[in-house]
Amino acid sequence: MSKNKYVLKNNKRFFRFLFIITLITFTLIYTVSVSGYNPPQYQSIFVQSGDTLWSIAERYGNNGNIREYIHNVKKINNLGSSVLNENTAILIPVEDWFYLADLILDLSLMMHRII
Repeated sequence: MSKNKYVLKNNKRFFRFLFIITLITFTLIYTVSVSGYNPPQYQSIFVQSGDTLWSIAERYGNNGNIREYIHNVKKINNLGSSVLNENTAILIPVEDWFYLADLILDLSLMMHRII
């Protein structure tokens, strides 16, 4: 039984490949460490007729604690009460996973350009 031996035919190409892999690895590590803190992101919406803080929290919330979401919306918009006026713009928190998806897309495009 003979074992196949692998012989490098092009050393320059092999070391270029190693360099690119190393560069990609360090870029990913750096990106993850830098993106450790993301400031909160907000989206502006207009209050429609019949909207309440509870219905907005059910519609835009992350299926978490609705009372906590309502408290955050009131704090962000400096609302003293839960009364909303029709056609008023308010800010609501946006999920972090939207921005994580953008980061992954940017990294994949960057790797595609390198290779």
